[in-house]
Amino acid sequence: MSYHPLRLEVSKEQKKELLLFMKSTCDKEEYRRAYAIKQKLEGIPYRKIAKDMNVNYRSVYDWIDNYRKDDLDGIRNKRKNGGRRPVISTAKNKEMIKDIVLNKSPTTFGYLKNTWSIRLLAIHLTSLLGMNVSPKQTWRIVHDLGIVYKQPKLVLEKEEDYEKKKEKIDRYKKVSRALLKKDTPRV
Repeated sequence: MSYHPLRLEVSKEQKKELLLFMKSTCDKEEYRRAYAIKQKLEGIPYRKIAKDMNVNYRSVYDWIDNYRKDDLDGIRNKRKNGGRRPVISTAKNKEMIKDIVLNKSPTTFGYLKNTWSIRLLAIHLTSLLGMNVSPKQTWRIVHDLGIVYKQPKLVLEKEEDYEKKKEKIDRYKKVSRALLKKDTPRV
């Protein structure tokens, strides 16, 4: 078998393998590459294949060249999965978040609240990690960790200094809202 860049010649077994590969693959990119090779086996020029598939002819040429060199391995998809890798939800960060939520109080970090809220935790993680962490993403991570979040409520027991404590709590509510609006970055 002589090598000619415009022609693609394969054995009957290789052609059978290619057709079987086209039937069995679930990856659309692999199927497109295999289809281009099948068309080239039928003698269709590179530019015609590229035009029909709406790709650059150079891509078609590379697919076929890879097939020549490595057979079906040359057209298989090398990537495991596409897209951006998650940064906040790594195992290391999840452990850190779990440690913060379960073992540390917000007052440890200078916040006025005694319990973590999803929004406060998102704000803290944003400053700690140096990246924008949304409350929704924070909730997902906390949920994945199996931590149940319930919104904290201030409860005051009836005692002799009830009125004094109630005023203190009301002042705290006003101050905490104002501080949250002023000092915290928007998430």
